[in-house]
Amino acid sequence: MNLLEVNYLAVLVATVVTMVLGFLWYSPVLFGRAWAKLRHVKMEEMSGGGPLTYILTALTALGGSFILALLLTMGDATTWVTGLAVGALIGLSISLKIGMNYLFENAKLPLYFITVGYHLVAYLIGGIIIGAWQG
Repeated sequence: MNLLEVNYLAVLVATVVTMVLGFLWYSPVLFGRAWAKLRHVKMEEMSGGGPLTYILTALTALGGSFILALLLTMGDATTWVTGLAVGALIGLSISLKIGMNYLFENAKLPLYFITVGYHLVAYLIGGIIIGAWQG
C-alpha cells in the first residue's frame, strides 16, 4: 500500500457522491418511503439527525472511500474496471456482514436489500471514480 499513490481528489469526490447517493436513496425519490414503511416510521418524522450525524456520516464515507483507494494501490494497474471490481468485493463483503445483523434482528428481507443496496451501489460508483482517476 502506498499513500503517495492515492488520488485524494478522487477520494473526496467519491465521498461526496456517496453522501448524495445516500440522500437520494433514502428519500421519496428512490427507496425512502419503502424504508420508512418497513421501519414503521412516517416520512414526516424522519429528521435526518443533527449536524453531528452528518459530520460523522461524512467521515465514515470518507474513510470507506480512502480504504477503497488504498486497496487500489496494491495492484499493478488501476483502472475504472479494477476500481469497479474492488468496489464490488468490498460492497459484497459489507452486505454479507450486515446480513448477519439482520438475521438476528429478524428484519424483513426488503429492508435488508434497501440497506445493502445503498452500500453496494456506493462502492461500485466509488470504485469507478477512484479507479479511473487514480490509474
